[in-house]
Amino acid sequence: MPGKLRSYKTGSVIYFLGDVGDNIYILKSGVVSLVYYSIETGEEVRDNIKTGEFFGVKSALSKRPREETALAIKDATALVLTNEEFEHLIIKNVQIITNFLRVFSNQLRKLGKIVRGFLDHDAAGDNEAELFKIGEYYLKNHKYNQAQYVYTTYLKHYSSGNYTSQARERLTGIKDALEGKGPGTYTSIIQEKGDAGAGVGSLNEEMEAKDEIDLTTKYYDAISLFSQEKYKEAYSLFKTLLDSGSASGSFEEYLSKIQFEMGRCLIALKKYQESIMAFTSMIKNYPKDENVKDALYYIGIVHKLQGDKEKAVSFFTKVINMPPESQVDRKARKELSELNG
Repeated sequence: MPGKLRSYKTGSVIYFLGDVGDNIYILKSGVVSLVYYSIETGEEVRDNIKTGEFFGVKSALSKRPREETALAIKDATALVLTNEEFEHLIIKNVQIITNFLRVFSNQLRKLGKIVRGFLDHDAAGDNEAELFKIGEYYLKNHKYNQAQYVYTTYLKHYSSGNYTSQARERLTGIKDALEGKGPGTYTSIIQEKGDAGAGVGSLNEEMEAKDEIDLTTKYYDAISLFSQEKYKEAYSLFKTLLDSGSASGSFEEYLSKIQFEMGRCLIALKKYQESIMAFTSMIKNYPKDENVKDALYYIGIVHKLQGDKEKAVSFFTKVINMPPESQVDRKARKELSELNG
């Protein structure tokens, strides 16, 4: 069979929203979730891929940016194909063509439902207060792009509505926050623009159950920022997550990953000593974590960047001597070869 089998650990990002790539994936085992934002509300949506289904097809065939982020929710294995390999595969396999058409027909039905929803918007009598409340929720949780989308949608449908002035003021505050002209917090935007929400009354009461920040989603937001080379923003979000996650038992599994990613951000920001402290703290707090060897490798890289060859060699050697064998061993050997060569 054409293509290559690749394995992805739980929490691994297979590709990010906006990435450009010509790979097409068929899920062989495990669970993969496609994460994107609804064009109706701007709310995050997660669709799980079933075993045997394709993903990444439309963007690969059209050579356009990915429309979603693909995450391994559980350890997963996928067959990775190029466009040519995919074409040869479907020509020879009727069952694959059937699955392919079924997936796309489902997507077209969903799209048709969304379009009908927009066309029937006024007739359906959507609740004006509910729409504004969704914007308030996103703003309060610092999801500025989503909040911006919802407030803009509100103004489109309720240009003379009960909360029109509030929506416009929120949009001004969000614009300043996105451009770095203000602190960008929910409280600051409300205070700077006046307490425009006073007339909302009990609008947010029903949202109290959802006020807890989705830490997992924000973790992947930070990962995405790092991939876009927005290291300062990524570090800031990781730091916030570390402070918030420490008080959340359900998020404990991510704390080691956050400290590890903070170290990587600090290297990119050339804050070398701080990065060593971050990696050292991660190793001390989570000595059995799967990223310990990678953390040691990055400490070696930092010492190399600082010109301390002896310490760099010491850490790269630790990586190689630490079981089990992993992909980072090859990188450590390469660094040792260059330093000793």
